[in-house]
Parts: sequence; C-alpha cells; structure tokens
Amino acid sequence: MVETRPIVIPLFYESFSLYRSRGYTAEDCVELDKDETIDAIVRSLRENGFEVVPVGDIKELVQCIARGEHERSQGLLEAYQIPHVFSDAATLALCLDKGKTKMVLEQMGIPTAPFAIVPASWPIEKDISQLLHQSRYAEDLKQMPLFIKPACEGSSKGIYPFSKIENISDLELGVRRLRERFPGQSILIEKYLAGHEYTTSILGSGDSARVIGTIHHNWEGNAPQSGTEQNKQSDNAFGGGFYSLDNKNEVPGETMDRMVYSEDSPVVQGVERLALATWRTLECYDVGRVDIRCAADGKPHVLEVNPIPGLRPQWSWLAITALNHGMTHEALLGAIVECALKRYPELEHQKLGAPSRG
Repeated sequence: MVETRPIVIPLFYESFSLYRSRGYTAEDCVELDKDETIDAIVRSLRENGFEVVPVGDIKELVQCIARGEHERSQGLLEAYQIPHVFSDAATLALCLDKGKTKMVLEQMGIPTAPFAIVPASWPIEKDISQLLHQSRYAEDLKQMPLFIKPACEGSSKGIYPFSKIENISDLELGVRRLRERFPGQSILIEKYLAGHEYTTSILGSGDSARVIGTIHHNWEGNAPQSGTEQNKQSDNAFGGGFYSLDNKNEVPGETMDRMVYSEDSPVVQGVERLALATWRTLECYDVGRVDIRCAADGKPHVLEVNPIPGLRPQWSWLAITALNHGMTHEALLGAIVECALKRYPELEHQKLGAPSRG
C-alpha cells in the first residue's frame, strides 16, 4: 500500500512567559521565545505540510526522555543520530562563546576587533590592566574607547550604557559590575569600532549557503555612504551608537534599522562577503545571522555569529530581511527545513508528497 506521509518536526522552545511566571526577570528571559513567536513557527511549518510536535521547557524534555521519546530532544539528537535543523552542538557551543569564536576567526584570518578575555577565574581584586598588558593586542587596547560585554549572552543581554569604556577606571568598574551580574562567566573586552554596523542573514550550508540580505543599524539616521562619509559615527546617536539591552528589546520602531543592498554599495558587498566567509569557516548550517561592524577606516570586522536566530515575524531581523526579499514567514521556514533535508540524503523519500511504502 502506498501512502503519503508528512515529515514530523519536533519543535523545541523555552517560553518567555513560562519563565517569567517562575520569577525570573525580564533580562533573564530576554533570549527566550514569546508565545506569538512559538505560535507563528508552528503555524508556518504546518502551512508547509509538516507535522509539528511542540516540546516545551527542559522539564517537559526530561519527561519525554524518561518515556523513551528521545526522538524529541536537541542535546541528544546527535548522540542518537537524529536529523535536526540548525548547526551541530559543537558549532552552537562555539558561537555561544564570543571570545572563543573570535579566537577561531582570528586563526582563520577573518577580521575581528582586537580583544582580551577576563576569565571567570580572574581574581576580582586583580588589576585589569595587567590582563590587557598580557594580551597580544596590548598596544591596541591601550587606546580608548573599549567595549565590554559578557562572553556568552545574546539579544544584547549584559550590554548597558556603561559598556562603552572611556578610561581604565571605568573599565575596572564595568568589568566588576558585569562579573557581579553574570557570575561564573568570562567577560570580553574589545576595541570599540567606530564605524557602521550591519547584520547579514544567511540561508544554507557550505558552498550552497547564500546571503538573504543585510540590515544596516544606522545610528545617525542616514543611509550609509561611500568614502569618508560612510565612516562618520556620532557617539551621541540613539543608544550611544550601539544596541543595549533596553534599546534593542524595549523600544521597537525607534531605531534606524534599514535594508541595504549589495548592488548599491561596495561597502555592503564587502560586509556580505565577510559574513558568508565567516559562516562557511565556522561550518554553520541551514540559517543564521552574522553581525558585522566597521572600524573608523571602513574595514568590516565580525562582531558575532548567531546560528539560531530569532524567527518572530515582523520583529526578528532574519524574518524582516527575508520578508523584504520576497520570502513570507511560511516560505522562510519551509526553506530552512529544505536546507536541513539536503544534509540528510536518506530523508529525500520522506519529503512532503513523496510516496512511501507502508
């Protein structure tokens, strides 16, 4: 008997509202999914003909494992050789740690801002200037401003107005404040890049990966220009010239994010080439974003890589970029799953509409 059988997709998520109800702060939960995001993802996947099985927070995941339903879990997916969307566990862990990511990028010749890392074990009373002196970028880091942030957070969590550092005493105080707020986590110190900032969305894996499009985070409120005009950056612009926890997550619509196009600008061409090279160098899969910021001389540098980007319709940069380039949320989710299926040739016969023997 021949039957058509849709692919079953377990959807793993952790709900913002659930963890808020458990007493966690909004900052603690900022990276978690809003209910409307979860609903939209489920709806878009089902519109593509997939059967979706939502799996909630870690407690529900543990219950699934206890019942022998290991096919519903991502930390165990690779151990059980279960096909999954997004990059493998090693890549996800690497990209989560911005300091270690920068080490790999540096080794592979991908430009990233000069940096030093304050280890979680660094004695709080010890002079940070000693650590800067030990860095291979000691000379670069002598020149202010610098920028500090937790090494392993996203959604601008741990980035505050004091993150931009103008002198060594502010650096000591800022690192101490971050260490108190994020105990057990290393702190990243970087040379502050004074140029424009971009985020490039990428779809696919390896040689088949392609750029969907790029957003320019224009703090001055003007479209990016070529030459010296492109390099002008006002420190008094919205948010101090960078995304912090508050201005990224609490005042949508007030920033000057705008789409830019490679055919219109050699600057954007360079940004997108760098983003794609970074994506391939780190062997990321399926879909994600690369955040890039230019130095005062206009040269682009990688800030970080997000291999599990937000998918909230009309909010997340990836979803906005895709929509601007003609991809609805349903089309985007379908394309992501198609990219994953290409990595699992044994699943080709299970694509929607393909007959299977039962």
